[in-house]
Amino acid sequence: MTAFAGVVLCGGESRRMGRDKAQILVKGVAMARRVSDALNAAGASEVWAVGGDAHALGRLGLGVVPDDRPGGGPLPATLTALSHAEADVVVVLACDLLHPSSHAVRTVVDALEAAGPDVLAAVPVVDGTLQWTHAAWRRSARSSLEAAYDGGARSLKRGAIGLDLIQVHGLDPAAVADADTPDDLASSPMDIPEIDVVELAVQRQAGAALIDVREDDEYQDAHVAGARHIPLGEVADRVGEVPTEGTVYVICARGGRSAKAVEHYRSQGIDAVNVAGGTLGWIDAGQPVDRQAGSGADPA
Repeated sequence: MTAFAGVVLCGGESRRMGRDKAQILVKGVAMARRVSDALNAAGASEVWAVGGDAHALGRLGLGVVPDDRPGGGPLPATLTALSHAEADVVVVLACDLLHPSSHAVRTVVDALEAAGPDVLAAVPVVDGTLQWTHAAWRRSARSSLEAAYDGGARSLKRGAIGLDLIQVHGLDPAAVADADTPDDLASSPMDIPEIDVVELAVQRQAGAALIDVREDDEYQDAHVAGARHIPLGEVADRVGEVPTEGTVYVICARGGRSAKAVEHYRSQGIDAVNVAGGTLGWIDAGQPVDRQAGSGADPA
């Protein structure tokens, strides 16, 4: 089995996403961590990131090598990866892959190895398009890419012109698909983590944030003390009001609407957790609530 280094590109500006893509949670795991896990599972001898928030990536277990040319895109970031890797073969992946696959990683590594030492890269092809940020490179490709960059090339497509490479066909397109906008994340199936009202009481004692997404009259009738009120219809527009540090719990009447809110928050990189049973379950459990003076006794 060919030894290879795995590198996760985390230095993009994420303008269309609106936040650091490397930290966005998909199925409860940060995107960069999902990619690094796929690289490790494929047998990488070392895995680290190029660029990005070193402190935040460190919490994910990723070491970071600063991008030699910050903001320059995948070509200079790949040059940084090839400069710092110890293994002869380096797999360089974007941090925002929706379905990172150890099988896909292993396939491009094996294709490069089978092609022989004179072939400097193996690049997947999907629908006729080369997937440059899911490629395996030999470190010896660096000099050619460096010369192309110095000559004005600013993309891997242009930088690899004239490079001896092999195209890898037959990969599952989902394995190389990335996320450019929040809509891309919304279309990806997502697990919704939950706690019950007993656990919520423990978390509230510890100071955890709670968002109530019911309508105004429901909230006024009865709500968990201290819960911030953001009706479900306003969740997308008011996402900036939700804490981005630590876990945020989300509650409605029974748990249906809050699950929808949690899915949206998690697509935005917020560690949100649904409260199963909701406010009615909280009341049934004998937990205290705040009520607006003169309101009815039963939340809708």
